[in-house]
Amino acid sequence: MNALNLMGKAELWLRNLIKIDTTNEKQSEILAATYLKEELAKENIDSTILFSTANRASIVAKLHGCGKKEEPLVLLSHLDVVAANEQEWSYPPFSAAVAGEAIWGRGTLDTKQLTVMHLIAFISLKRKGFLLNRDIYFVSTADEENGSAEGMSYLAKTHPEIFNGATVLSEGGGFTVEGVDQCYMLYACGEKGTARVKLTATGEGGHAGSPPVNQAIDHLTHVLSLLQETGFASSTYNVEKFFKLRIKEQKLINDQLSFVRQLREYMSQLTYTVEHISIGEQLNVVPYKAEAIIEFRLLPYQTEKQFVEQIIPLLARKEVGVEILSFEQGYESDALSEMVQLFKKFSFRESRSMEWVPFTALGKTDGRFIGQNARNIYGLSPTLTPFTEVLKRVHQVDERIEIDSFQYGVEMMRNVVQEYCMMKGGGEVVSSSTRENESSD
Repeated sequence: MNALNLMGKAELWLRNLIKIDTTNEKQSEILAATYLKEELAKENIDSTILFSTANRASIVAKLHGCGKKEEPLVLLSHLDVVAANEQEWSYPPFSAAVAGEAIWGRGTLDTKQLTVMHLIAFISLKRKGFLLNRDIYFVSTADEENGSAEGMSYLAKTHPEIFNGATVLSEGGGFTVEGVDQCYMLYACGEKGTARVKLTATGEGGHAGSPPVNQAIDHLTHVLSLLQETGFASSTYNVEKFFKLRIKEQKLINDQLSFVRQLREYMSQLTYTVEHISIGEQLNVVPYKAEAIIEFRLLPYQTEKQFVEQIIPLLARKEVGVEILSFEQGYESDALSEMVQLFKKFSFRESRSMEWVPFTALGKTDGRFIGQNARNIYGLSPTLTPFTEVLKRVHQVDERIEIDSFQYGVEMMRNVVQEYCMMKGGGEVVSSSTRENESSD
């Protein structure tokens, strides 16, 4: 067995993963999946590399529970990363350089750090030899950065048994907001739904020198103006309610206050983005047709029926047709579950109290493919890195994670997973303020 303990291995594994260039466009996740498979094999843990129809690689490993089992636990992350232009970076994006007490590189926050947090927790369970009260899955997927068609979407369709009724720990949260005398840990406890809608307006075509009155573009812009002017009322849902109650805004530092208010606004209403507009390509010609594609982000509880009843009367006109291209319902998880309580238990920080606050995830995560199947999904890769700083680094130049912040998350994840999964009387949990020194773990 390797003489390095697991805490010592965490930084090594993260740096080695960062050095594997898994830029989404290169479709090279197999390299990282193979590396993880080899490390798991060293611990006598079997794993399977699953290939999508386009031959993209995701990895799955399982530890079996015994007796009357609780719902499964899925440790979910993704292997691919977005592209990086080396000329713009302070250190090469796939060098995993250590500088300024941080590890630099693409994927250090999205989400190879989470992959390693899960790997440490997973292997720790195996090494300890606990009797487990549930099945635990380690899952790291391909293609997340390009919509997940060859990753999580594929796995959810072909292996739904992994996720049905499970508690899932995934990406999207676990970042701090600092107050004057209080630290808040924000964890994603739900996700907005997504609907893509196509508007097709028709009118009279003609020559630009003698433009007709009844133009398609006028009908389309009229509907888009109505959309912009409409306020979409919402009813409070559990995660939004908890968020509002738990953060004392008057005690936040200025930039943190601005961020929290923007986040609260995002959580409380339907939002939309015009993705594409087509009004013809010929010069000096007034087109008879104009189209727009709009992506809506819906509140977690909104069903497709509710969305259609809300949006069709607003957008549909005699001259404008509306087509729902796709719909993915959001989800909301239990903000007071046993899992959340365990993260609170192991989140000790010297001289600072920490309040755990749920929020609705920004953007899309792989959770959307299993939101209606899993029991609870939490976006939680716990670090001490401020949320505002994370947003400046993810998908941006000079992505990096502070080493102490990463180690904090590794230790917390290990302790939480250990206590959550071991049968009562199955062993002791290491204190969150104690580093493990035994060479075997």
